[in-house]
Amino acid sequence: MFRTPRCVIVPLSIAALSFAATANAEEATGQAEILDVQYDVESDGADRIHIAGQLRTLTQQVAAASCALTSDIAVDEAHDVLELATAQFDRYIVALKEGDEGLHILHPETRRLTIADIDHVREEWDAIHGAIDSVLEDGHDVESAHIIDDHNLKLLELTTILASDIASQYAHPFEISAADAMTIEIAGRQRMLTQKMAKDACEVWTGYHAEEAKEDLAQTMTIFEASLNALRFGLPEAGIQAAPNDAIRNDLDELLARWDIIKVNAQTLVDGGTLNEEQKTEVFHDLEVELADLDHLLLDYKEYAERAH
Repeated sequence: MFRTPRCVIVPLSIAALSFAATANAEEATGQAEILDVQYDVESDGADRIHIAGQLRTLTQQVAAASCALTSDIAVDEAHDVLELATAQFDRYIVALKEGDEGLHILHPETRRLTIADIDHVREEWDAIHGAIDSVLEDGHDVESAHIIDDHNLKLLELTTILASDIASQYAHPFEISAADAMTIEIAGRQRMLTQKMAKDACEVWTGYHAEEAKEDLAQTMTIFEASLNALRFGLPEAGIQAAPNDAIRNDLDELLARWDIIKVNAQTLVDGGTLNEEQKTEVFHDLEVELADLDHLLLDYKEYAERAH
């Protein structure tokens, strides 16, 4: 079966943590279309950016949960995670194109480039939806889990393009500073990396693309840890300031403490060792908790970034 090259994962150098999501803003045609998307009373740009970023995470969460479920790890939790992530993806991809007042997406999308991005994501998502439904119905349908796995990196690539184009379209330079925007982007990307590590770890212990998964897991661990440390302690050469207040410092200290526990099991897999069922369950569960805490961190960062606006 066709498998997307694994090199489409997020850039793995700390310098690449810069706010690349705005890189496409220089398109002349895109800028002309952006001018047509102005809302007189209330803007939904921040919500569109947030939802598009969530899609990146969901691509990996669906793959991780389907792998865990079909390998009999954290079965109840994995089923619930897969069911919720699928429902969220279904809703979010429609909302970005057609609008959804419940998500504060107030208007249908009008920019041709963004509509094309959404359609590309939807086409790839539809290609695996039947497999997801099959895994939810039969938790031992390994073949369907492999279909999901084989498409997940292509889906990640497409959702990353979509998130970048939406950020360039809707980000307002006067709402938050460039430094705060970069920090929020890094913290948001960490969410996706938790689920990518959960998926890679599961690939290793199930033996599916195991050698490639070990390499990916090692690389993702490196970028995840470097990013947490940069957010907590600062990395001036990359333009990243240390955690700016007590709430954010506390969030990051908790994330780092849990990461120290997760890293032990993940490193065992990278080094060619094996995990027992309890340890595998810990990996899946702890990365879900880490994801939830990153959601909280993002809220604290956004509150801080909007302090002067």
